[in-house]
Amino acid sequence: MEEEKKVKAAKAPEQKAPAKKAEEAKKPSAAALKAALAQMEEQETGKKKNTVLWRVLAFVMWALAIVAMYLPQLGDLELPFGAMRMLVLKNYTPMIIDIVVAVALCIGAALLWKKANHIHPVKSHNKVVQFIWNQLGLIMAFLIFFVIGLVLILKNDKLDAKTKKIAIAALAAITLLVGGVSADYHPVTQDEVDKVTQEYNIDTQDPDGCYWTTYGRKYHLYDDCQALSNTSAENLHHTSLQEAWENNRGELCSFCAKRASDNGLTDTPAISSSNP
Repeated sequence: MEEEKKVKAAKAPEQKAPAKKAEEAKKPSAAALKAALAQMEEQETGKKKNTVLWRVLAFVMWALAIVAMYLPQLGDLELPFGAMRMLVLKNYTPMIIDIVVAVALCIGAALLWKKANHIHPVKSHNKVVQFIWNQLGLIMAFLIFFVIGLVLILKNDKLDAKTKKIAIAALAAITLLVGGVSADYHPVTQDEVDKVTQEYNIDTQDPDGCYWTTYGRKYHLYDDCQALSNTSAENLHHTSLQEAWENNRGELCSFCAKRASDNGLTDTPAISSSNP
């Protein structure tokens, strides 16, 4: 009997561990929480954030990045850009400038795309569609800087083998850099946002309200948030979420979002009237 008790006692922690992991897995991500709050802000204020414009601008910037990298010489016009053309002409200073411009445009486009996704996420249930939509910045970086460049370099007879190898290695390094910045490491779907809204019933009219500062651009759920540690009393405002939004504090502090996510949003945040 004693041995059986010991065996059961040893197995008990193992049985509890999966349950604990499952409970943690159910917690919403900070990104899903922020997207839910952003959508609720739109419903409360009646003002939708123009994410369509951000997406259009992202595609325009990706197109300009392609131009900066690969626009060939058109007839007698010797246009002062096109990194790949400059490589063939061995004119390296303009080539470097073109690459820097293309990199900046690609990263800017990816940031706009991610910003739009974190307010109005993909609605499709298809995993492939979700991946393409969420990681479009990474995909475009791979296509623009590596795939197109690799094809053009390999097909170009004016470049010697050594130059081709160096160019391909440079393209790979640039792709890794831009792809690393462009990837969305915390992707969100509309299903996740809906789940946060339904399960945790975020109340935008919570009488406890929120905190925001005179010079900050975000609002906070907790008065002891580390981002408010150096805020003076006269610069700290305690209002409803609606008032915070009306004062252009429409983005939730990332520290508060993570803390609320870890807490499961099961309790109203303990917000006191004292200044942190």
